[in-house]
Amino acid sequence: MLAAAGTAAMTPESAFAAEKISRVSVDFKIEGYDEYGYPEITAEAPSSAHYSCGSADLESGYTDDDSGEDGSAEKAKTSAEENYVIDLSADDGYTFYLTKADQVKLNGAGAQYVKASRLDNGTTLRLTFRLTQLEDICTPVEQAAWHEDGTASWDSAYHAVRYKLILSRNNGGSKVYYTGGTSYDFKPVMLRKGSYSLKVCPLSRSGYQAEYAEAGSFSVTKEMADAYFETYGVETETRKLDGAADEGPGTVEVIYKNIGWKQDDTGWWYQNEDGSYLQYDWTELNGDWYFFGSDGYMVTDQVIRWGDDSYYMAPDGKMAVNQTVPDGRKAGADGVLAGTISSEYMEQAVRNGELETGYSDYGPASVQKDYSNYGPASTDYSHG
Repeated sequence: MLAAAGTAAMTPESAFAAEKISRVSVDFKIEGYDEYGYPEITAEAPSSAHYSCGSADLESGYTDDDSGEDGSAEKAKTSAEENYVIDLSADDGYTFYLTKADQVKLNGAGAQYVKASRLDNGTTLRLTFRLTQLEDICTPVEQAAWHEDGTASWDSAYHAVRYKLILSRNNGGSKVYYTGGTSYDFKPVMLRKGSYSLKVCPLSRSGYQAEYAEAGSFSVTKEMADAYFETYGVETETRKLDGAADEGPGTVEVIYKNIGWKQDDTGWWYQNEDGSYLQYDWTELNGDWYFFGSDGYMVTDQVIRWGDDSYYMAPDGKMAVNQTVPDGRKAGADGVLAGTISSEYMEQAVRNGELETGYSDYGPASVQKDYSNYGPASTDYSHG
């Protein structure tokens, strides 16, 4: 009778044994960033999965405040600044039975597995992970506005490295321009009377385009258009090709006569065929890379930042490659500077009054000028 009772007691338990989940997959997507600069993360499980995803949060929110003698809690806190945590909840009748990296598949935003823990008798799986591609998603532009001098400016977007500018005239055709800064001079391309509207679209390093902002309209009178043309108008000449037929396509070519490099009392600038000039952007000419500031002038003898990288623009304006630059760092084949600024250079900068003591190797903008997307919004656009 005791044996029979034991068998009867085991039967219900075995009948309702939970099925094991031995592999999980989670798709992450960055929708944007909150007011504090933290990513807004959404997570989804495959439709066929027997579990659901909770919200993703910084691991620091889960870190124990107790500190041991070896400082282990402080180490965990430092590590947690880069890690995120998400809880997966198993459906009724299922339990998680995994903790190894090869049992976890993470997709999107450069998510990388750190660790996994089974909680609540396996009904919850806590995943810790890193997001290595946060810079690939940028926030929208909040505001954009026109100014009386024919320039426009806008708020910087988090993680934007360039801005796509869509300029339309009288709600008709539109043209696209690009800049890495937060302002742009449109006078060179507004050479006809009319009402111009502008959309500013932020772009991330990967080309992701966030929601745009509209700057409204800007009215150009005939007198204004004539004045813009006198300063920035491109002269063209139409020539018939040698041996071409009298009529038909491909019989003529258009020669642009006053474009390219130009110089005035301030420095060198570069005008494109459509009349615009390079602003807060790069260009490659004859195999060399040049950078132009928000004022449109070529940057010389300065270290600049573009995104997360630094570059040195030589006295002739060319980007340094495969050489040591004046501050002691080395420029690679792609121009990116590596290493630390030499102590001799820092000491000389202090003696010259270019910066105060107490700064780290990567000094302030007075030594290393920042040409990322956080550029000045007001500049002098006159070009003689």
